[in-house]
Amino acid sequence: MKLRVIAIILLLSLLLFFGFKKVSTNKNKEQSTNIEQLNILKYAPENNKLLFISNLDNFNIVNNNEKDKNPTNKDNFFLIKDSILDYLGIDLDNNKLEDIYNNELIISTFENNKKLKDDILIVFKIKPEKTIDDLLNLPNKIDQIDEIISINRENKINFLNYIYRTEDNYIIASSDKKLIKNSINSRNDFKEKKFQYEGELFGLKNQKNILFTKKFRDSIFFNKEILNEGNEDVVATIFDLKNDNLILKSFLLNSKKNIDILTYDNLINKENTNEDYPEVSIFSDVKNFKQYLKPLTNNFENSFFEDLNQTASQNILILNSKKNWLITFEKNTEDQFDLSAWKKLKDFNKYTLKQNEDIYSIYSKDILEEKDDVIKQLTYENIYSIEAGNLKIISNHLIDGKKLDTISKKFYNLKNNKDNSAFLYAKVDIKNGNSNKVEYFSDLEDLNFLIRNILKISNEESIEIIRQSIPEKNPILYTETSLKIN
Repeated sequence: MKLRVIAIILLLSLLLFFGFKKVSTNKNKEQSTNIEQLNILKYAPENNKLLFISNLDNFNIVNNNEKDKNPTNKDNFFLIKDSILDYLGIDLDNNKLEDIYNNELIISTFENNKKLKDDILIVFKIKPEKTIDDLLNLPNKIDQIDEIISINRENKINFLNYIYRTEDNYIIASSDKKLIKNSINSRNDFKEKKFQYEGELFGLKNQKNILFTKKFRDSIFFNKEILNEGNEDVVATIFDLKNDNLILKSFLLNSKKNIDILTYDNLINKENTNEDYPEVSIFSDVKNFKQYLKPLTNNFENSFFEDLNQTASQNILILNSKKNWLITFEKNTEDQFDLSAWKKLKDFNKYTLKQNEDIYSIYSKDILEEKDDVIKQLTYENIYSIEAGNLKIISNHLIDGKKLDTISKKFYNLKNNKDNSAFLYAKVDIKNGNSNKVEYFSDLEDLNFLIRNILKISNEESIEIIRQSIPEKNPILYTETSLKIN
């Protein structure tokens, strides 16, 4: 099994049974501590491969709508929780996790060159009256404080091999004894070294779930040529649950270069429109990104890129929705793109009509074809073009004036986000069925196979934005994924 799939299962499951919701059991309860002020951070050793931090205040496994009152749905959540705890080696017996857990959690993984899978370290706070015995349910009582204890279960596999309880009621458990010692040493040196991602927490202090990693997941645009190995950038992913959708937002941050979450405010600003939103929306320039657009575009669009001047650097907007598609790009005054001269349309008939300052054209073709001594009429798909101001639009359907205005506004809004100094900018927004076809969501298939009798997770929408300006060595990267949980 892929290690990243294990990480996904672990994190998603924990997040699911934690409920993604702050629940106030007492209206007079004081406001929860900001995540940057958590005492648990002192137990997070450096050089981790990933670090997940949670500051949820309480459990709310199911919401209060009728759907989540379904006993089957509730049982599914409990089954996931129990399965993960069993895998880790935790046995609560008759105890309830919500009666033990005290609102602070970190999960981190570390490279292990001697094993195929990474080592894991989990630290969480328990309530003062609870003990290690409440977590392990072993025959012999072992509730020692400040002593590393080996977890041994006959005829059972447990990922966590060692456990430790601190005097301030934190449980440290790991697959490797050395990691627990590193966690304790990290506590002792915390005042001098401070938290590893202290600068990256700026703007994230009100978040309840944050994942820090050094790498983005597989992506359409974010390849090894764009992201330099060994740089000091950090990827922060925040989690939220809205209705039945798990929302993951990832930001490339670097406190030394003043790239924080506030840098992304204008970059991720979405257009507000009541128009039918396309399933696929791509904005980029051909020169840098045509090779990466192929998984998301049809044969006609791909052939368009091949025919377009190879040195062209026009900004291009592609919108696909069901069977309809369109391509919008800026006119190049130095080297105009003549659609009539395009090889794919050279035998088509062209008819042009002007309305105000906009020029509409249709390219059509009907021929007779003989097959098996039978004459048949063969009709090719019509191609339409519009010249409106500095824009040219090519599509397989006729666009009315109102739609034309919406497309123009969308194009220029995206272009304005590019920044004059940016030599690299692209935004991809994929919705519904198209998003599940993208290669980097293959892990969802693995995850759904493992939990096929419990839940189904599908990708509803994916957004990727990249921008790089001179003299930046690395780009600003943002991804947003909406996962439907059924």
